Amino acid sequence: MTTDPVTVVPADPLPRTRWVTSWLALVRWSVIRHAYFLPVVAAVQVLFSVAVIYGIPLMLPAVDETTARYVSTGTWTLCTLAVGCVLAPQLLSVSKVEGLLDYQRTLPVPRSALLMSDVLVWLVIALPGIVSGIVAAQLRFSGYITVTLTVVPVILACQVTVLLIGYALTFWLPADASSLATQVILIGSLLFSPIVYPSDRLPGWLVTVHGYLPFVPVSRVIRHFSFPTDGVPLAPVSVIVVWTVVAYVLCLAALSRRK
Repeated sequence: MTTDPVTVVPADPLPRTRWVTSWLALVRWSVIRHAYFLPVVAAVQVLFSVAVIYGIPLMLPAVDETTARYVSTGTWTLCTLAVGCVLAPQLLSVSKVEGLLDYQRTLPVPRSALLMSDVLVWLVIALPGIVSGIVAAQLRFSGYITVTLTVVPVILACQVTVLLIGYALTFWLPADASSLATQVILIGSLLFSPIVYPSDRLPGWLVTVHGYLPFVPVSRVIRHFSFPTDGVPLAPVSVIVVWTVVAYVLCLAALSRRK
């Protein structure tokens, strides 16, 4: 009587281990793929933050503590928008046109790992601009405000939200439309949003609209944790959480769909 040999099939790695392994490999791939691009973007971010910190006060008749707070936190918010709604979507749009995004969809990796690997890389790219903006604000407004690097984690958390929104727009809109949308977001936030100036300078209806969009709440949260006041701003935090969840779901849906 003979017995057939038993073939031992190795067990699949735990889902969490597989996710981390895939995520680390994708991060490495993304860094290698953008190696030429990372230093340039980081340098542009540094120049942008310093230029806004020192440029906007030149257009104002005087600088006081309120102005210093709005210009400082507004600049950090604009830095997150420049990365999350302009630079990252533009590069993603190129990947769509070149077919790289379609190739990534075929990889046997979790869709969330694919998305979050890009998010981590862009957080690293954004970091020099954020830190230089904080240092520039402290130097420019040293007589009015005191800023520490403890606000950096808050800004990075807000950066995740903005990145997911920018990616969701790029995933679901045609290349030309997404490019136009991201440019409108940045210009509108700079000129027509109470980000670098108080909300009392805008019509009430426009302030109400901005309260339901994600970018002004981001600036309010950053301002609160930079210059703490009593209580946590629950309304802006709630708006940010809702937009983050919606954008994340849209991104995963776009990465999971089949043509």
